[in-house]
Amino acid sequence: MVNPLKPLIRIGSYRSVPFGLLGMAITAIPFPIALIPAVLIPGDVRAKMAYGVLAMGVLVALAGLPGPMRRVGIWFSNQMMGTRIAQPPPDTKVAWPERWRSAAWLVVHTGLGWVLFGLGCFLFLGFVLTLVWATGGGSPIAIFGEQVTIEPGAAGAWTLPIGFFTLVVIAYVLAGFTKLFQYSAVALLGPSAAERVAAAEVRANHFEQRNRLARELHDSIGHTLTTSTIQAAAAAELVDSEPQLVRQALGTIEESSRVALEDLDHVLGLLRDDRSSREPERRLIEAGTLAERARAGGAVIDYELTGPAAELPATVSREAYRIVQEGLTNALRHAHPGPVTVRVAVLADALRIEIVNPLVEHAVASGRGGNGLPGLTERVEALRGELVAGPAIDGEPLWRLVTTIPLRSRS
Repeated sequence: MVNPLKPLIRIGSYRSVPFGLLGMAITAIPFPIALIPAVLIPGDVRAKMAYGVLAMGVLVALAGLPGPMRRVGIWFSNQMMGTRIAQPPPDTKVAWPERWRSAAWLVVHTGLGWVLFGLGCFLFLGFVLTLVWATGGGSPIAIFGEQVTIEPGAAGAWTLPIGFFTLVVIAYVLAGFTKLFQYSAVALLGPSAAERVAAAEVRANHFEQRNRLARELHDSIGHTLTTSTIQAAAAAELVDSEPQLVRQALGTIEESSRVALEDLDHVLGLLRDDRSSREPERRLIEAGTLAERARAGGAVIDYELTGPAAELPATVSREAYRIVQEGLTNALRHAHPGPVTVRVAVLADALRIEIVNPLVEHAVASGRGGNGLPGLTERVEALRGELVAGPAIDGEPLWRLVTTIPLRSRS
């Protein structure tokens, strides 16, 4: 059930007072200019007033046309009226349809401010009548040109209910104007269809960035943990008999962990919006180090890179490195110690990556040879490539992952 006294007890119902005064204050600057046509154009007083009001409206509308005024109006509405209007994306230009809406809002804002002021003064007269009676009466009051004398004592008691009723009416009027100010701000300053599309693109880019960060962490940290686990297990077995190999394995774990920390630092820098953080340069030509680290842990890796990998575009080279990293990680998880075969070929019109590993029993049961395939698929599709993963067609107990990424022809 709605409480009819709610506007009387909620301070937020009276936000229209400072907001209306702000609208009146805005007209103080163009007011002297608006008097010029009212003085120069001949006619009676009413005509001059009409000209002055029209000139004032035009000047206020022109003040609302600049693009920054839209952001200023949204900020003031949100701060003073409690609205939740979204600001336009920071790097977008305010179009003319939105500017005209901002101009209309400024005119409505100042107009409602003056109406609220006039109506409030009129209603306040009823309260003044009560004060006159309460102080003894006898003082004449001019109301609309008529002299009204409040009799003292019981004869003037008729002003008492009028005064209290007027206070209640004033409270509801202020609450109603608060709603009007809020509605006009939302209707005229709210996002248009074009701004909604721009905001949706910003959110989509944000989500895409977060997904990319998740893939980076999954690929880099996952590969490091997998290879470190394998190398630590091998070192535990050789700690007594082959201390030199153990030291080599520990060194490899240290190196791969340092690389993973660099990647982690980059991702955390992006999450903090740290513009000084630079993304580590991982290129396809460096993918051989992934195989070397795995071999140091006892894995059997047959890695081969053919073609001009150094000439690949930076984006393709970076994503190809991550594809090899994730594919090799998945293979080691399911086929350690191997053998795992990695073939990377940079052809004239395409980049082809093939990773083959033994298909173990649990991989046969699940129908897949590793985790992270959705992330790999996203990377490949972003480069307009194709990815095929599954058991070998010839019936051998092998899992094969083949990625083909088209390249622009090089002259």
